[in-house]
Amino acid sequence: MNTAINCLRPFSQRGQRRAAWLFSLLLLVQPLLGPVAFSQTKKPPRQKANDKSELSNDRRVAHVLSRLTFGARPGDFEKVKAMGVEAFIAQQLDPDALDDAALQTKLARLPTLNMATPVLIEQYAPPKPAPVPSPTPMPADKMPADPKAQPNKPEADKMPALASSDSTKAPEAMPKLTENSQSPAASPTPTSKPAPPPKNPQVVVSELQRAALMRAVYSDRQLYEMMVTFWENHFSIFANKDDERYLLTSFDRDTIRPFAMGRFRDLLGATAHSPAMLFYLDNWRSSVARPYPATKTKPAGVDGGLNENYARELLELHTMGVDGGYTQQDVQEVARCFSGWTIQKPNEQGLFLYRPGFHDKGEKTVLGHKISAGGLGDGERVLDILAAHPATAHFLAGKLARRFISDDPPAAVVDRAAAAFLKTDGSIRETLRAILTSPEFFAQTTYRAKLRSPFEYVAAALRTLNAETDIDTALTDWSRRMGQPLFLRVTPDGYSDRAEQWLSAGALLERFNFASALAANKIKGTNVDAAALLKDDPPSNPQEVADRLTVLVLAGDVTQQTRSAIEKIAKSESAKTSAGTPVTGVSYLSEGKNSSGSPYVTQLITLLIGSPEFQRR
Repeated sequence: MNTAINCLRPFSQRGQRRAAWLFSLLLLVQPLLGPVAFSQTKKPPRQKANDKSELSNDRRVAHVLSRLTFGARPGDFEKVKAMGVEAFIAQQLDPDALDDAALQTKLARLPTLNMATPVLIEQYAPPKPAPVPSPTPMPADKMPADPKAQPNKPEADKMPALASSDSTKAPEAMPKLTENSQSPAASPTPTSKPAPPPKNPQVVVSELQRAALMRAVYSDRQLYEMMVTFWENHFSIFANKDDERYLLTSFDRDTIRPFAMGRFRDLLGATAHSPAMLFYLDNWRSSVARPYPATKTKPAGVDGGLNENYARELLELHTMGVDGGYTQQDVQEVARCFSGWTIQKPNEQGLFLYRPGFHDKGEKTVLGHKISAGGLGDGERVLDILAAHPATAHFLAGKLARRFISDDPPAAVVDRAAAAFLKTDGSIRETLRAILTSPEFFAQTTYRAKLRSPFEYVAAALRTLNAETDIDTALTDWSRRMGQPLFLRVTPDGYSDRAEQWLSAGALLERFNFASALAANKIKGTNVDAAALLKDDPPSNPQEVADRLTVLVLAGDVTQQTRSAIEKIAKSESAKTSAGTPVTGVSYLSEGKNSSGSPYVTQLITLLIGSPEFQRR
């Protein structure tokens, strides 16, 4: 502890207070998250299959809101409690029945979301340098006898050049004047209009990131948006690979979103045809080897060749899993089946294209199945086999159970979800239903058993505090600082859904920094109204304020350690001097200075958002 105090000495008095405050938050979290965050040699115990003691009614409501949404908004707890947990689950499993018009109005501020890929490339890709033509040598018979002499020029070239202007046009080609227009003044000789400079390419990915967070915060189709983020992480693509960024908007809009709650076979087929996936995993370069003979200027060689990247990740990451039972021979055969699946002018159009001349037309054998459909049919047959394979069902059921139940879900619920997947022809909706209505989902050991990822944590804080935000890049950058930049996972395995991925001491400190900045309204474009959170009649008694905020943020369900920290703030000197003063908010423009003279409210919000209970879901 003395070391920690010594570390604070170089700071100003205000800096010392803030550093000490953040250090105390870190100490608050350490006892509950320490086994994972600081030793990482010890994993939390696997949930037992027979551990099905159910949650209380209030905990069931809080639990379903924390798992099927990115976070409960003010009033959500009471709404779900009134309608019933089962009805809420059924509602979220049917997203098309929910009106999301208000969200669409907000998304309209991000114009790239609706642009076709060729338009994105045209407007945002840096211009390619114009090719410089090679000089054409003059024929010998045209060369002048005197090397210093110039070739004869046409007589016309010896005449002074006439200025080219609109005045040389025929009268009928001149612009016509209307009765309200004025005669144009004489203008200099017009020059060719320069092409407009390209827009910032970073905007394309930035707007995708902003849209993802905007949807997580404002959409009423919360489970659907959760599944979109799940599948985009499952079929992970790195946005900064060459020109990948221009293909990713269509991947989100046209590949993932239409099928996120539908049949897995349809989703798998959409990703296989996606130019973004073909580009990222290099299948657009994969073709049958094409030998060519020697010429006078070039020796014999081979064009093309198979690329196994997509085939391998299709089996290992997208469908069967690394232990699914396939072999290296299967990978090679799958690569042959997808040869010729490429992209039409990746740097100009970026659209899917099948080239028959690049396809391996020979018979293939994949997982024991003979494939000789020919052409596109070879790849489609592979997708049919994989989507219906029991290993795929088990692999996907395991990932979904890990997402919604615990880091190590019971085998029984994984088996039931896999059976539902196979029985319903790969229905994602029905596989989810099997998990979300299972006894394991509502077991005591499932309550707050998952750690929120950085993206989930940011979205949950904004929803819980009913923040108004335009999702400026200053906000989306917090997810990056905590270790999860959206669409920027370099490897195709996606971000881990286990707690240890996010629990380094540095990542925890960034979470507390975010909670502090959000509570003090120091994030550009984002505002938290503390008075509005406390409803129409905000109390002036600090303990009442603390109690209301605890119910709002944590449904009143806190450990004794967190409760003691809350009470310490409510009884602090800052709170005593604010007693009897109505609580009002602060603004970004005021640089976080609390005009109400109630800094304890900011501290309370920071503590609650940074607490172990809120970090978990």
